[in-house]
Amino acid sequence: MGRCRTGGWPLSCAPWVSADRLGWPGRSNKIIRIVALLRAAVARYRFGRPAAVAVALYLTAAAVAAWYDGGRWFAVVATAGFWAWDDEARLLPAAIGVLNAWALWQIMRGPALPRAGALPREVVWLRRLLYAGVAGDLLLWELLDDVSDVAEYAANWAVWTATMFLLVRALAGVSVRFRMIALGLGLTGVLTAALRPFAEIPLLAVSLLAAVATLGCKAMIIAGQGRDRRFSAVTVAIGWTALLVPQVYLLLKAGRVTFDGLSLVVDALDGLIVVWAARTAHELAAPGPGVVAPGSMRTPRLIAAAVVVLVLPMAVVGAERDARLTYTAADASCRDRLRPVNGLGPEERRRSFLCLARGETFAADTMFPEDLADQRILAYGAQLCALPGDRERHALHKRAGGTADTIELAAALEYLCPGIVARQNAEAARREAERDRQEAAWKAEANARCADPWPRARARRQGTAAYMLFEGGGYAVFDDRDDSAGDPGDLYGDDGKAANIFDALEDGFIDAAGSSAAIVTHEENSPMCLTVKVFDSAPPLRLAGWDQVVEVGIVSRSGRLVVPAYPKGGDSGAAGPLPDLAIAGPGHYRLRVHARTLPWDENDPDAPLEEHLLVVYPGRSTDKVVHRPRR
Repeated sequence: MGRCRTGGWPLSCAPWVSADRLGWPGRSNKIIRIVALLRAAVARYRFGRPAAVAVALYLTAAAVAAWYDGGRWFAVVATAGFWAWDDEARLLPAAIGVLNAWALWQIMRGPALPRAGALPREVVWLRRLLYAGVAGDLLLWELLDDVSDVAEYAANWAVWTATMFLLVRALAGVSVRFRMIALGLGLTGVLTAALRPFAEIPLLAVSLLAAVATLGCKAMIIAGQGRDRRFSAVTVAIGWTALLVPQVYLLLKAGRVTFDGLSLVVDALDGLIVVWAARTAHELAAPGPGVVAPGSMRTPRLIAAAVVVLVLPMAVVGAERDARLTYTAADASCRDRLRPVNGLGPEERRRSFLCLARGETFAADTMFPEDLADQRILAYGAQLCALPGDRERHALHKRAGGTADTIELAAALEYLCPGIVARQNAEAARREAERDRQEAAWKAEANARCADPWPRARARRQGTAAYMLFEGGGYAVFDDRDDSAGDPGDLYGDDGKAANIFDALEDGFIDAAGSSAAIVTHEENSPMCLTVKVFDSAPPLRLAGWDQVVEVGIVSRSGRLVVPAYPKGGDSGAAGPLPDLAIAGPGHYRLRVHARTLPWDENDPDAPLEEHLLVVYPGRSTDKVVHRPRR
């Protein structure tokens, strides 16, 4: 037993799982060996235990997803990304899930033990930058992108610039000329990317130059790693796989778009660049200096392969006028597969944007012309994202030949530049609040110009406000809850059951029918002053100072009689609160209307030029009485 307690975990020392107890000695020994190997592998690395726990949790989540709800979410959890095919498919997502679990282990396990002692300062900063790039690719760039597209773009390129510079300097066993060429390519890519927002040359050409230069720099760095003994052959192979597979795939699908299992595999292999960066940082902490691999012929062959991969696309594409552009076929069903933008990667968000951009709008037209290539649509989308407001975006979209309303365009751009809908809603809310503030000030100013023309008569209910008149003038008094006569508040009704402004014009002043009355005004498209006074019984007749005074009968079936209020964004109505005129509830009332014109005030050109006084009291008579006709 003493021997079993020291020196690790010998395979012969495990009495709790003895072969005699289990009854199947061969299988128990295999399980013990596997567990021992896993434990030894975990112990070899600085963060082996946390990494093993993370991998176990990920695989557990995938297993639960495969069991839960008929495995509906298995593909999403296993691939950690967008899945657009039959949910019953299992093999490919499972393979990608295993690849993701392996990648998670490679990233999180940390450097192997024992670690080197004091590392050079440049190497320390290089490792920090590599880990920062890994964190950015996995999460930080997405979070920054939600805050600001510019911040995400600048941070991404800043980290890559510093990493590229230090990594080229840290390579052992490469010539000065090799370093200068690698740095030249890297700086070309960085400067082109930095100048892209200000360049006047086509956006596609600028992006292509930045991509090719950066790709060439990465190829030389990976080739240099092959001559530096600090880096394992596995790390170099992972780097080449992540770098070259997507480029080869682009050549194979040139001129057409595929959205199948192969594209998902390529996306997964493209993500190995994060594993390569993490392993590079891990292995820089290994003890011992970098040494040239003597007699290695791998580097020249790999550089030649990289040159072929970089030059061949240019030969296939040829001159810009002969470029093979990509056109995504319209697919109405793709909208059913769209997922919320949160959690989607850049490539998935671009595909979702193209799905909406190629689809029909409410106007039954495509959002962008069908003859526009995907690259052009994405370029237009990037320009639209950079514009400050929906008016500017709508103008550019129209110049591009697109058709979509503001809401449809913003919904599509939300995938390309997340947060645009929130910003648009915030801007719309700000503009609406500003309009409300201006309208409130306008109403208050208009109401301040109006006063009670009969202040000595104190009514049970009363109110004074400016009444905004629309084109043609006129207004109504009506029971707003009486639906027996259609719409008694409609001045232009012609069913004979409600008051009509045309009948009022023929009368010269007023028309009353049922639960409504229509009154003609002298002014239009301007405010007038309106005062209402409601009494329990008929008040004294007041004629002095008024041009017209006419009294009619009106009915309230619901117990309400109102003068319409000015609606939000409307055209006609009272700018201030006026009371319900049906003081006695449902029943018959008398409506006495006073009207007069006001002199123009040269000191206040906006002052009202007309004033009305409405006197209302209970009364059963339906006769029309003209107390003072218009002279």
